[in-house]
Amino acid sequence: MIRLATPADAAALGAMHAASWAEAYPPLVEAGRLPRGLFEEMTDPARRIRAFEGMLARPLLPGGMLLAEAEGAVLGFALVAPARDAALGTGGELTGLYLLRRAQGRGLATELLAAGFGVLRGAGFRDAGAWAVQGNGAAERFYAARGARPGPVRTEHRGPHALHETGWIWTELPARP
Repeated sequence: MIRLATPADAAALGAMHAASWAEAYPPLVEAGRLPRGLFEEMTDPARRIRAFEGMLARPLLPGGMLLAEAEGAVLGFALVAPARDAALGTGGELTGLYLLRRAQGRGLATELLAAGFGVLRGAGFRDAGAWAVQGNGAAERFYAARGARPGPVRTEHRGPHALHETGWIWTELPARP
């Protein structure tokens, strides 16, 4: 089931986000595409829970955090907002889309993306983009298969960590990605 996240979901979302990073990103760390220090920060459940508490208390876009759950367990989330970096060249942004490995292959990521696009359309956005770590083939294939095209590149600095990313652009938000 896809639904809006509430502040009561912060602990489950933070734990799920840390676990999804731990599942997805070790190959990028080993390849030198993702700084080990950033990986360690993002896989710390307590740190992610605090981040989600803040995001849910002060959303960038009301209704912009959606989660996928089954049998009371959070399996993934999508977060949409106005674009945070003008370099993306779009009005809206998919700022995060994560799914636990055990939930992949069921269409949940596409459902989360569609729901997020619905929130963006409802807020008046006509286009959107997403940043993906360069070399994250799973994200690149997912976005391309759902109509996004590669766009700008950037180096984002998160504290002492530099992250090289490619923007993926949807010039029109599809009703069903």
